Amino acid sequence: MGLVTALMFQDRNFVGREYFAALDAAGKRPDLVVAVGQMRDESIRRERARTGGLWEPPPIPDDVTVHRFDQLVNHDLLSLLFERDIDIAIQAGIGILKSPLLDAPRLGFLNVHPGRLPHYRGNNCPEWAIRNGDPVVATAHLIDIGIDTGPVICAAPYQPAIKSYAGFRAGLYAHCAEVLIEALSRLEHSGIAAATAQDETGAHYWPAISKAEMAIVRERLS
Repeated sequence: MGLVTALMFQDRNFVGREYFAALDAAGKRPDLVVAVGQMRDESIRRERARTGGLWEPPPIPDDVTVHRFDQLVNHDLLSLLFERDIDIAIQAGIGILKSPLLDAPRLGFLNVHPGRLPHYRGNNCPEWAIRNGDPVVATAHLIDIGIDTGPVICAAPYQPAIKSYAGFRAGLYAHCAEVLIEALSRLEHSGIAAATAQDETGAHYWPAISKAEMAIVRERLS
């Protein structure tokens, strides 16, 4: 029997749509789809700008019920996860998670971080990896009370199809979706044993990248 999954994202969020399309195509359509809050117009403009309009995942299909909530701290949202006996909730852009919501799914919340953990935690990790001359790696991990610190399930390097910063960014979460599907397959097969605690050796949190550093990133991707 497969896992009972919930896909959770901000309404209008690009990542949620990207993940849904990939999961559906792989025969892993989520059992529950939840939108919490709404992506701001400013954030949407930012994504369109940095991807050159190349990133436009398909909408959630009309035959899918999307359960909408204003915020994460919501008794009805918590009850819904328990009522549906969710094994894994997929974090597709809903912010920082805390108990009791974090503890609601049987196996936990699954996130795909666009950085090699634990060496690339924090902000702008794909850009920092390019700046540092390192591979860009997407890492699937279970979420714990820390930031990017939970047990790792699998990881894979990202090779963008388009040689530009816009192309690099536009294809990033399609790659993360592939890593997500692999992580779900491993969890289906092995359960929580598929996850391995992170080795804190070399762990590093990266800050927001500066305009000067971004200029170097763009040049390297051109």
